[in-house]
Amino acid sequence: MKKESELRYDLLTDDWVIIAPQRRNKSKASKACPFCDLKAQKKPVLIFSKGKKVNDLKEWTTVVFPNKYPVFYPGTRAKEEKENRFRLKIKSGGFHEVVVTREHNKPFAHLSLERIKEVINCYQERYIELNKHDFVKYILIFQNHGKEAGASQEHPHSQILTSPLIDKEFKNILSISQDYFKQNKQCLQCKVNKMEKRNKKRIVFENEDFIAFCPFAPKFLFQVIVSPKKHSACFEIISEKERKNLAEAFKEILSRYEAVLNKPAYNFYLHTAPCNESECFSYFHWYWNFFPRLSKVAGFEMGANMEILTISPEEQAALLRKKKHV
Repeated sequence: MKKESELRYDLLTDDWVIIAPQRRNKSKASKACPFCDLKAQKKPVLIFSKGKKVNDLKEWTTVVFPNKYPVFYPGTRAKEEKENRFRLKIKSGGFHEVVVTREHNKPFAHLSLERIKEVINCYQERYIELNKHDFVKYILIFQNHGKEAGASQEHPHSQILTSPLIDKEFKNILSISQDYFKQNKQCLQCKVNKMEKRNKKRIVFENEDFIAFCPFAPKFLFQVIVSPKKHSACFEIISEKERKNLAEAFKEILSRYEAVLNKPAYNFYLHTAPCNESECFSYFHWYWNFFPRLSKVAGFEMGANMEILTISPEEQAALLRKKKHV
């Protein structure tokens, strides 16, 4: 019998946590790579072969299928329950999908631009499809690469996870963006992009559609923000040309991580406007956040919620600019 996931609210911190008992079964999985032979996986929802959508796995190059051990199971709407005024929980369903590239030993940095664009095509298509469900309030697309970054499988893969609510940190980002827009009649991220272009010291890479830079006050060493130059709240509406240029930005950043940082574990994720309400969030500017896992979070960082970095972002960007490819 499937156990529903629960989201539980912490009144003191204004944070939510997910209780997902079904994820325990991950540790019992076979030691053989589950993504090299897909027979044991659930039925794919999207298959690409060399840039084209296909209907079978005969010559697949990128595939999307439901996670075998999902955080949320599909088909159940959010249902709020209160034990008392201090104890609030939400039982909810959702979607949890895996995006897998074929080669076991080829992370993004080693894929061609065409293959990276194919993955971005999958991100976009699945985002549009999952966005149709009115109980989905947010969709997070992310990749964990390496054990230190939380990857449970060595085979390169990304994940797409829906949520019935918006987390506290992203709510804060939306609120700051909205306040700035109201006061200045312009987008905050557009202003940041212009300042970084003028300053130049923190820019790592740019092309016609995207700018990639180490933020002025990074949360991690060698953190890189990849931001579209054109203002847009919604990732899912990007054009064919923009997907090509985004693929180039992905390859450049991850190749430089490998060349400069000796193949580190890393995470990247997408921040885009919440679902089904994009017009209400026109002040927001979507972006990708990349960061390698070079150090462990210790007591001060957790207790004070403040990072201690030993290299300035200007130096970080200069190092990443030096080497273009692995």
